[in-house]
Amino acid sequence: MSLQGDELTTLVDKVMSTVDRTIAENDSMYGGNDEHYFGVGRDALRATLDALHGAGRPAPARVLDFGSGYGRVMRTFRAAFPDAELIACDLDPAAVARCVEAYGATPMAASVDVDLIEQVHDVDLIWCGSVLTHLDAPQWTPVLRYFSRALKPGGIAVVTTHGRRVAWRMENVAERTYGLTEPVLNRVLAAYYAAGFGYGDYPGQDGYGISLSKPGWAADKVLEAPDLRLVGYREAAWDQHQDVLVLAKDANAMLKVHR
Repeated sequence: MSLQGDELTTLVDKVMSTVDRTIAENDSMYGGNDEHYFGVGRDALRATLDALHGAGRPAPARVLDFGSGYGRVMRTFRAAFPDAELIACDLDPAAVARCVEAYGATPMAASVDVDLIEQVHDVDLIWCGSVLTHLDAPQWTPVLRYFSRALKPGGIAVVTTHGRRVAWRMENVAERTYGLTEPVLNRVLAAYYAAGFGYGDYPGQDGYGISLSKPGWAADKVLEAPDLRLVGYREAAWDQHQDVLVLAKDANAMLKVHR
């Protein structure tokens, strides 16, 4: 049963009051603003609790934080689900080690080639914040298929993307180039408006940069993954910035939405 707005806010407030507020010295997600840092974690927790309650799921026993960093979001999961096994997967070994030390997480090394990542199974909840936002369209498919294999029937994945809010920022906020050069940024926007999806590499990095996807394109893409269906989509719900998609693995065979 889905929580009403006030009920959800009360629950999130209660969990956040117990969240560890220690920030690791090397945490690249910390920009010096505590309120923003913990606000981003709060938004992730709210989106996750809303997804679980909306889908009628109990507290998860096994949670995969795919792109965990130093635990900006994981700390909220440890507070919300104290008995759950948390799995930290990230390209940065130091970040994973921090999650192991601070939140008792099970470590899992990430790779730019998703097929090289250890395949986990029987996961109740996946959080994937700002991972697809850095990948070109062909790289989305192996990530989503990995999630399909990882989730147990009835499991939930909460995934973020760059949608219309980010496109607006790219066009209207001068300093928000998202680390791209101006020509690349313009190409990303042009492709986004022409085809629903745009991507550009960061300078000097091959295969890692910024992606931009319209809601319809993103919805169609996630529905290509085996056994996954889209059960929620909220624009700019994470940090008033990234879109939040909720995917569910069907408990009974395949329930595809054909478009």
